[in-house]
Amino acid sequence: MEISKRSQEGGDRSVNVQAETINVNTGLSISHVKEIALEVFEGNFYKLAGVAKETADQRAKEITDQFLEELAAKNPDGLKASEDPDFQHSLFQAQKEYARCGDKELGDILVDILVDRSKEEDRSLLQVVLNESLSIAPKLNTAQLDILACCFNFAYTRRLTIRNTQMFADYLNNAVLIFSDAVGEKDSNYRHLEYVGCASIRTGTRDIVSILMQIYKGIFCKGFEREKLNEIAENDPNIWKVVIPSQHNVNLIQAGGMDDETIKTICTQHGISEENTNKLIQINNQQMMNNKEATDYLKSICPKFGKFIEDANKTAFNSLELTSVGIAIAHAHSRKKAGFDADLSIWI
Repeated sequence: MEISKRSQEGGDRSVNVQAETINVNTGLSISHVKEIALEVFEGNFYKLAGVAKETADQRAKEITDQFLEELAAKNPDGLKASEDPDFQHSLFQAQKEYARCGDKELGDILVDILVDRSKEEDRSLLQVVLNESLSIAPKLNTAQLDILACCFNFAYTRRLTIRNTQMFADYLNNAVLIFSDAVGEKDSNYRHLEYVGCASIRTGTRDIVSILMQIYKGIFCKGFEREKLNEIAENDPNIWKVVIPSQHNVNLIQAGGMDDETIKTICTQHGISEENTNKLIQINNQQMMNNKEATDYLKSICPKFGKFIEDANKTAFNSLELTSVGIAIAHAHSRKKAGFDADLSIWI
């Protein structure tokens, strides 16, 4: 009789295994996922011939490599999604559309949407929207993508980090007006966006300047003299802690905060009474620019703003309302072209 003794010791978080032959699989590798992705493409794409097949295969490899690179950087846990049938279908959809046209801008958008899709394991609304976006985005040209992104950034986002006129100008120039050249191109672009389900054209219209003045009040306050707060300061001396130098006149002051709600929050933090808080807001609001003054100011800080207003007024832009799919595509396009980094789940 022969007796064999084996013993093992392991530290924290270690895995101990005993067998004659051991195979350890700690998860899917990028190379394995790439193999799956290309196998899915090869098995489902049209049977092309000659140069067309070579081109399609090369494009499929390009977008697959780009997707895996971004997935590894942004959502490495998403590698396991490659084994899910629904996700394989989404991946093939992106490969197929990019293989057909090879448009780099479209490829960037499809990859961005795919990475977001890899995070959705359950059949949530967001997953459904992202799946649909992969089939709708290829139906749009560059102008239509820019219109969606311009509308999304202007009408559906609010930049809470804006503190001064320079940050406000940077937001307009780099997040809205970077897309605005397409706004006045063709009115048929808007009908197409409605046709493919990215937007609807409502009966009412929005006033671009008025919306900006409402959201970013602090930018459009002309300022007032310190003496206007003397009476408030007798009871609430901390009032001087909630005012800042005027954005437009160094000799004047204004309430700190971009809007009335923010001013109220700041006042509460400094123990200022509700009555005096409302007085401050009233004084502040009495010094706002009118619509013409605001328009002239916007044109002075953003050279493209005048044309943007003109184009928006002569097209359906001011009546455009985005659907969930339109928002998802606009979000992806904004992230790629303008560095937008907020999570899509805020809107969907």
